[in-house]
Amino acid sequence: MELKMSASYDATPEEVFAIVTDATFREQACEKTKALSYDVKVSSTGGDTVVRVERKMPADDVPDIARKFVGETLTVVQTETWHAPNADGSRDADVRGEITNTPVTLKGTASIRPDGAGAVQAIELDVKVAVPLIGKKIEPFVVDAVRSGLAKEHELGREWHDGTN
Repeated sequence: MELKMSASYDATPEEVFAIVTDATFREQACEKTKALSYDVKVSSTGGDTVVRVERKMPADDVPDIARKFVGETLTVVQTETWHAPNADGSRDADVRGEITNTPVTLKGTASIRPDGAGAVQAIELDVKVAVPLIGKKIEPFVVDAVRSGLAKEHELGREWHDGTN
């Protein structure tokens, strides 16, 4: 199931990139999304910046149909590989994720683009739940949870840039 989201910032693409690749920002995002525990790693490989976030989340909102697959908590691992800037300052990233020990995977792209005096951060993901017959019924719940987490992260990003976090 496809998930597309974007958020506008009153910041340059370079400033937005600095926010989303800051380990402290990502740790605060984990706290804002009510992670029970988390591990954030930011590293550089060649011209790429790799952001890996692993967070353990309560499974309170998981529908009963999926509860037997996930248990009481979910461990979500997301890796973004941000590539060197383009001539206009925009950035692109490959995004991969999974909920460990489940048949749930996320794959897609993220970008930061100039937009007038500001920037737009966008993400496009394909969310798959590889369970015959019921996978398509579970995917909307996963997409809603991911969308909610991304919305909170975007809100924090704006606060972070404005200095109000």
